[in-house]
Amino acid sequence: MKLQMKNSINNYFLIIFLCSVGLLTSCKKYINEGPIDTPTDGNFWTTERAAQSGLAGAYGLLRTSLTSDKAYFIFGDATANEFSNYNDWTLGTLSPTNLWNFNYVPYNESVLHNWTSFYQVISQCNLILSKVPAIPAANFTDDPVTTRNQILGEAFFIRAYCYYYITQVWGQPVIVTQGYTDPINAKPIARSSDADGFNQVVSDLKKSAGLLKYGYSDASKVAVQANKGSAFALLSKVYMWQKQYSLASAAADSVIQNGQYTLEAGSSLGNIYKGNDPESIFEMNMRYSPNQNEAQDGFGGAFAVFLADPLVAGKSAGWLANKDLVNNLYDTTSTSKDIRVKSTFYGLQTTSPLMAKYANVIYQNPAQKTLPFVSNNMVLLRLADILLIKAEAAANLGEQGTALTYLNQVRQRAGLDPYVPESASDLLYTIMDERGRELFGEGQWYFDLVRSGLIDDPNYYNSIEGYLPTRIDHKGYQWPLDLRALLPQDPLLTQNPWWAQAGQ
Repeated sequence: MKLQMKNSINNYFLIIFLCSVGLLTSCKKYINEGPIDTPTDGNFWTTERAAQSGLAGAYGLLRTSLTSDKAYFIFGDATANEFSNYNDWTLGTLSPTNLWNFNYVPYNESVLHNWTSFYQVISQCNLILSKVPAIPAANFTDDPVTTRNQILGEAFFIRAYCYYYITQVWGQPVIVTQGYTDPINAKPIARSSDADGFNQVVSDLKKSAGLLKYGYSDASKVAVQANKGSAFALLSKVYMWQKQYSLASAAADSVIQNGQYTLEAGSSLGNIYKGNDPESIFEMNMRYSPNQNEAQDGFGGAFAVFLADPLVAGKSAGWLANKDLVNNLYDTTSTSKDIRVKSTFYGLQTTSPLMAKYANVIYQNPAQKTLPFVSNNMVLLRLADILLIKAEAAANLGEQGTALTYLNQVRQRAGLDPYVPESASDLLYTIMDERGRELFGEGQWYFDLVRSGLIDDPNYYNSIEGYLPTRIDHKGYQWPLDLRALLPQDPLLTQNPWWAQAGQ
């Protein structure tokens, strides 16, 4: 079955390359065109198999966007002071002493300053959403209504995730929802507001939730296939950005009460990242398989930046865990009850502490420990995250008892005693600390600190030194765009205000 799926996907990429090659010119508009291998020929979109292949392509393109240039972890973790000593001079400005100058992090042709790869995913989804409704019912091998709804619901979710991510990282997205068959002659589109970006996410997620169901058709699809729980989980998080706490709480309830997710046992937290875990809500498939290997290279892949010998035999250290922040967040003493300390970190008492969440290493030559692959999935949404969203939303609504209930569920799993707050602000600070502890190295804490306003809060002990209030006030927490690459493709683009200033 796996080999058959792999052949199907390979055939898909061959077909869609042939369909699109006639459209390639030197003047392409990235917001309208699909990826170089996007199907544009109407004859392609005629069967269920083609629709499923197109959807598989969208998932693959999203994975590439998040893993390229280690983007997911740079955007969400390196910026939150979780790591240090990157062994890469281009990341040197990601530090308090250098005031987190995003402009000097890898610039040329880098996804860090160029959102094109995310728009390729969006373009793929737009094609799916425009073409799949027209596929005749007779051309579906399974129930046409259920299958069509599943495919469209997943496409709406993937598009929503991309706009959510673009708005978090760069802000002011260019919103395009039309599936273009003539991208070359399409008119350029100006940037929208952050509010419009998040509103687009909400709209897509509501449509996704209306089309999808809870649960999975088989165990192999757990978490790697979007479902109704995925839609409501992401909806709860975008509502937190919008500060619509009642709506965020209700969306989180939908996940917690109906999603059929359960917390992984504290004694086996590493299972979460091995894939298809009952706690996971949405993740990228990146596991090792002899027949269909999606795993990252143990020396150069996205997960490899966290690992060194002995976690990967013969590898020199990459990113080191920031011991100062770790000691602030966790009780790292010998009497610590927090089981996450040992499950998350390796060598914490040495000068080269590593994060070990993604350390499920498989060697193609086990005897010699050569050709390593990291067989972990990239977890984007999981139940503990949503329990803490519920707690944070409740705290903002003044519902202290509810907030404590959900906060303490996560703490109890970690082996900690129930928390007793001293004040309302103290409760919010503690929930954010718990997010930092629970989601360390999972690409999220920086965005949590930004949306909550705690990143430069002088009263919050774990605010990030070096982010100046004037910069945060002018949205300097968002990344600059590489207009040298993007402006020729869309002349209506503008630079983000903070980075447009002289000297930034």
